[in-house]
Amino acid sequence: MTAQFKPPRLAIVVPVYGHPGLVSEALHSALAQEADFGLHVVVVNDGCPHPETHQVLQAFALAHPDCLTYLRKPNGGLSSARNAGITHVLKNLPSVEALFMLDADNRLRPRAMAHAMAQIDAHPEAGWVYPSIDMFGIMARCDYGGPYNRLIHTQTNICEAGSLIRRTVFEAGVLFDESFRLGFEDWDFFLSAGDAGFSGVNLEDFGFFYRKRPESMLANADRHRDLLVGQIQHAHPDLYRPASQLQLEHDSAPRYALWLSDTALVRLVTDFSLPGITLSLPEYIRLYWANRTAPMQHRIPPYLVVTTETTLRALADKGLGHRLLWQLETAAPEPETMAFAALSGQTGLGEMRIATLPERGAEAEELTRPLRTRAPIWLIGMDALSALLDRPAEEAAVASATGVLLRLNLAAMPCAGLERVLETLRKSPWRAAGTMRWRWRQPSIGLRNREHYILRKAVGGQPALPRCASRTPQIGLILPSTNPLPAGFAPLLAALQPARQAGARLHVVVLDDRADQSALTLPDYPFDTLALLGAPDFQGFDARNLHFEALPLPGADPVLDDRALGLMVALSEVHVLAEAHRGTSAARLMGTLRRWGVRTLLHLPDAPVTAPGIALTLAYEHAFDRILVPTCALLTDLRARGLPAAKIALDSTQNW
Repeated sequence: MTAQFKPPRLAIVVPVYGHPGLVSEALHSALAQEADFGLHVVVVNDGCPHPETHQVLQAFALAHPDCLTYLRKPNGGLSSARNAGITHVLKNLPSVEALFMLDADNRLRPRAMAHAMAQIDAHPEAGWVYPSIDMFGIMARCDYGGPYNRLIHTQTNICEAGSLIRRTVFEAGVLFDESFRLGFEDWDFFLSAGDAGFSGVNLEDFGFFYRKRPESMLANADRHRDLLVGQIQHAHPDLYRPASQLQLEHDSAPRYALWLSDTALVRLVTDFSLPGITLSLPEYIRLYWANRTAPMQHRIPPYLVVTTETTLRALADKGLGHRLLWQLETAAPEPETMAFAALSGQTGLGEMRIATLPERGAEAEELTRPLRTRAPIWLIGMDALSALLDRPAEEAAVASATGVLLRLNLAAMPCAGLERVLETLRKSPWRAAGTMRWRWRQPSIGLRNREHYILRKAVGGQPALPRCASRTPQIGLILPSTNPLPAGFAPLLAALQPARQAGARLHVVVLDDRADQSALTLPDYPFDTLALLGAPDFQGFDARNLHFEALPLPGADPVLDDRALGLMVALSEVHVLAEAHRGTSAARLMGTLRRWGVRTLLHLPDAPVTAPGIALTLAYEHAFDRILVPTCALLTDLRARGLPAAKIALDSTQNW
């Protein structure tokens, strides 16, 4: 080892259990590191039952007394062994700035630690450096390149334990969780490091070799994947809440590239009302073709949305921008599809409805003409866009599209048509390189450029409304319909205004589309946004369903329920207005919201406890944090029916 008598700047921790022969390779590769700084190896015998393990490690310790420390301990598992080595370094080697975890069956190239230390020096913001992995045994060259993405990391372990980790990460109290005895302890470790405010950076030419075998601890961990992932999610509840993942998506993996025709800018965002990454049109075009060449290294949003800044502002003023983007994505949910919005110019909110368009022929030509010439906003998935660009220009007819008709009197302006966007992308000098793949590694982050599917998992594969909580209270008011408006709607809105004036945002969600939605227009009512599920049968009560005390429970439709939940992922508090004659079907959603950490409140009308809407409160009581009643008599009756006294309160804001 070069310069081995210098005070060590880096330590390699090698836990050993069950590899008496292979550990020699690992230790030889660690001791043969070529670096201009001092390095120390700490090898930990985790109670290995093979006598030759001790003999081999003792021989290494005697041969390298100045740069190798040998520790023995009772068996406690891989995390326990790593922690023992880490603790020894922190206590006894104050000059060490970073630690590398080398398992006993892996090995390093001679310059691996020099490369890793140079990378961590070049990135003072990074807490650890992780490799693109070169596997031997079962050969593979895995590409984990590109920017570190914490959202993807919640779904798959993109950081190998064989990473160089700053001392400050461990000094912040982050260690390997010793309860992970079946595997995935490294996945949990790096998520914990992220919880503490650290992030990683990839190093392509790390020089780390991972021994891949068909039977190993990793293979066994994969057999217990569901159990271990559940353990990880339980250990990091805030990280896995949909609202948190939506914010991560906006910050690190935006869903939309907003091509703004009137400003010649492209904004990369999930929530268009928040700051994001702003690119010039040439910068975005270069990024698009770079992604085609190396998708792991150059990420682009999965959807291109073409519109104007004028249209976005007008939609925001109406409180409908997030909902329209959600509607477009719902109409064209896959990257192979596209959708556009045609605004009729009528007054009032009216309705949004979806119309599937034919793929070819005169009818397709007529129906898709607004997309090419007059539509103020349209959306296309990246796969559909690539398919069009890969055809000759004269053959690139409009692919199958879905139209979303929004009847709204809006100060919008036509945006760039499809042909114009295709022509601009085709004329780029970067196109020639972008049609070829230059990477020799195997793409290994399957969710790269598809991160929007992560949040969809929480809502049954449906799109999630692209509106982030942005660290301010987000209050939702859930209405079964607006025809008629519930009697308590206006008083409840008034009662919520102090919170809104203090910084909270107020969102109205209407589940049933049989209502006259023009009854709710901004600024007629003091709320910030309006989302319309458009589900005429959401309020269905079917006598063939399960009954609770002789009353039929709301009939659940999994798709409608998931779409409704998709509208509520960023809410921090929801208020549900019940109807006396039948309650509210929204109650069936509240259990899921409460598990997400959303505070749920039910407002009951002034009606007898025997009224269906009141009686069903008993069925869904567990799903609500608070049940607010208008009279002392109803409060007493509900307590007599078994509802906890701490959960029921008088609704002093209501005077129904």
